[in-house]
Amino acid sequence: MPDIHVRKARMTEAETILRLVHESMKSYCRDSGIPDSYIEATSETVETIENAIASGVVFVALSEEEEILGTCRLYIRPRRDLDDEIRNVIPGVSTRIAYFARFSVWDEWRNQGIGNYLFSYCERVAGLTLCSHMLLHTALTNENMVEYYQSRGFDLLSEDTSRGYRRGLFGKKIRMIPR
Repeated sequence: MPDIHVRKARMTEAETILRLVHESMKSYCRDSGIPDSYIEATSETVETIENAIASGVVFVALSEEEEILGTCRLYIRPRRDLDDEIRNVIPGVSTRIAYFARFSVWDEWRNQGIGNYLFSYCERVAGLTLCSHMLLHTALTNENMVEYYQSRGFDLLSEDTSRGYRRGLFGKKIRMIPR
């Protein structure tokens, strides 16, 4: 197992992150039994990634040699930006929540703990920014992802089919870390 560290992504890494997200999301769609076209991440461009990097929401997991092994995004949202459905299914929401997205690890590095590094890092960032909860969506047909999130303390809060497949909103109360 390589020595892994996580940091914010750099603009020069946008093309690599784009390839990683596309590869990973295609695998996610295959594993979920849904068409690629249902997942907006499969149609992202370098510009989309650059904009996300510029806004500071893209993180990368790196090997000792600074090779990108995985990526994710963590959006910190004020409570007022949550839609009513989300607000109604999460008790005790503070003024901020974290939304975890674009969770991607190169296929050859899966099941080696890379995702755990990304996830733990984002959970710490969410706690440090005084978020009370972390939310995410995943396809309910992707049993491996559902089990992964549930094993990390996430509960299914709601489900919908608005994107053409059974999609679950998962949430977890996180420990806010005072500054």
